[in-house]
Amino acid sequence: MSQEQLLDISELAADYDEKRRLAPEDFDRLWHLILHYGRPGGQVLEIGCGTGFYLIPLAQRLSHARYYGIDVAPSMLTQAQAKLRNLGLDNCLLCQADAHRLPFRGQNFDFVLLSQVLHYLRDRSRVAEEIGQLCKPGARLLVITTSHPQLRSQIDLALFPGVIKRETIRVPSLTEVRLLFEDHGFQLFVAAEFAASFRFSSPEALAQWVARKPWSSYLLFPELDFRRRLKAFQRNLSRIFGEGEIVYLVPQTLLFFRKL
Repeated sequence: MSQEQLLDISELAADYDEKRRLAPEDFDRLWHLILHYGRPGGQVLEIGCGTGFYLIPLAQRLSHARYYGIDVAPSMLTQAQAKLRNLGLDNCLLCQADAHRLPFRGQNFDFVLLSQVLHYLRDRSRVAEEIGQLCKPGARLLVITTSHPQLRSQIDLALFPGVIKRETIRVPSLTEVRLLFEDHGFQLFVAAEFAASFRFSSPEALAQWVARKPWSSYLLFPELDFRRRLKAFQRNLSRIFGEGEIVYLVPQTLLFFRKL
């Protein structure tokens, strides 16, 4: 990962939780999928744990397991560590590390999670190999990503000039993800689509939400260019939707693999 990418990820920490906050009913549906198909337990590792959006709820709900989280951005880990202290959780170890050089030699993990991480990695094959070496036979791997059709369905991406072309280049397709892990000893057994809903009172409110950088899709643009494109985005929204309320769906795909 380049220094420029690391700076971008560190900047994301400032607004990470707020922009990913889910409605309670969406959160429950997401966790039902993870607990049902992933069956996390034993030794659990999250690569790119960020501020603990997934790892900390797991540590709360399934307290008998042991959790490990890594991230390259110290600002993300600082927030996650503060949450753990506030909740009094002692079953979770966080450390700064690069996914290309995982620091857990000798460990055998039962469940590994990567959520919206693959597009940041310069050598995905090496990361998949590292994960394969740390997973015991039968271990489950969950990769949360966004398919190319899902990218094109997101109105903040589809109507924001220049984003879709860049996103479909940097985000691997579902076929690429499947083949990547199949080449390193995993078998895909469930692909589950999931969408969270975000409600905005008007197109202007949605545009204001997008305007609150950081957000990885928009960090691709220099600030002045971003502001110019943002105005075009708001015009596109108003032209299509008028001035009424918008309920915006953000889709993702959960890919569950099993270690052979």
